[in-house]
Amino acid sequence: MNSLTRRLTLPFVAFVVAGSLALVLWIGVEERRQSRGQFSAMARTNAAFVRSQNLPTSERTAQALGEVLGVRVYFLDALNEWTPNGPSWTKSSAAEYRALPVDGGVFMPETSTEAAVASIAQGRSLVLLRAAEPLTEFLSRPRTLGVLGAFWALSIALAWVLVSGIVRPLRGFAARLPHIADENSEPLPEASRTDEIGQLARAYDSTRAKLADERRAREQAERLATLGKMTTGLAHEINNPVSAIKLHTQLLEGEIADVHGERLSIILAETAKIESLVSQWMFLARPQPPQLAPCDLAVLISASVKTLMPAAAHANVEIVNQLVPGLAVNGDRRRLAQAFDNIIINAIHAMSASGGELKIECRTTNENGRKYIVLFTDIGAGFSTTAIAKGTELFFSEKEGGMGIGLSVTSEIVRAHGGELRLANATSGGAEVSLHLPALN
Repeated sequence: MNSLTRRLTLPFVAFVVAGSLALVLWIGVEERRQSRGQFSAMARTNAAFVRSQNLPTSERTAQALGEVLGVRVYFLDALNEWTPNGPSWTKSSAAEYRALPVDGGVFMPETSTEAAVASIAQGRSLVLLRAAEPLTEFLSRPRTLGVLGAFWALSIALAWVLVSGIVRPLRGFAARLPHIADENSEPLPEASRTDEIGQLARAYDSTRAKLADERRAREQAERLATLGKMTTGLAHEINNPVSAIKLHTQLLEGEIADVHGERLSIILAETAKIESLVSQWMFLARPQPPQLAPCDLAVLISASVKTLMPAAAHANVEIVNQLVPGLAVNGDRRRLAQAFDNIIINAIHAMSASGGELKIECRTTNENGRKYIVLFTDIGAGFSTTAIAKGTELFFSEKEGGMGIGLSVTSEIVRAHGGELRLANATSGGAEVSLHLPALN
């Protein structure tokens, strides 16, 4: 398997081996240089000692110094002669030593011998000889082992950084890639990094989010297709009897309104709910662009309040409409009325258990163009966190028996008018629905 680990390991091992050899060579050369410097200094120091003590340059002196220093010691005179019983080299060999620069360092006249020459007096020099140390002997020294140990430790640390910083995250990506479409998976922790791994993690998270959005869009499209098929068949079957009920109820109003007026109003209100529901189904099944014309938001909302007043009274809900005429917008009256009806009905349902108050007010803002912000605020339980985030999604509902259509249709209607629907919780604790609609200039 030609894995990334192998691709990184082979050049890394080659780097460590080459680095180790280079360190050994450098340390050996540096150790030899220092050793030769110390050897040359030893020659000069002992030459100065012989001179200051006025010691004879005899074989006995040479032997004594050699025993103390642990090297061979010789004296060379001006005639290129060695001390008595000196080495068996010829005078020409001695001349070679005599020709070496005095106090000039360490030299190797032979491959296995090092010599240091220091002047004692005019025409007489001190010569120290020792066996040359090969470079391989420096390997066993503590300094060499310490430097190599530190280099290997740093190499291991670098390998760990490479594995944990590159290989391990990539393996994590590979393991999670088959589950990229899982909406419940957590974002990659590497997304906070600023390097290429971070860019890859952010691209992964972005792709996962897009796939999730596409899946939700596809599911919604499938639901809409199903709803469209149902709507096409049911709309005609429902509208005909509803129209008949509404017609006969209106005819009865003139005959028995005095006795059963309240009940007739309830029948007409419930009939309007059915018509509204069918209309919303049709809107989802066959959405059409709004038929825009100048209209007044205050007038439309007042009409919705009047229509839904019986339902509100039945739920013990008081509707406080603070809007005044003059809120001109360019809109589709029928669609906007449908949106207002949905919001008011939801508020009535939210407070149906114990009653309450629904307040409707309007504010004006000039942010990104002049807009009207129509606020519907109730004193019910308010929205959950999930409802605030997903409340306008089709078929999302936390209400028992709810279909999750009303707010989705309302959001689409407002968006078609160039506005925006926002869900929040009021400071008093109830729900707050705000419609941001561009004003008619």
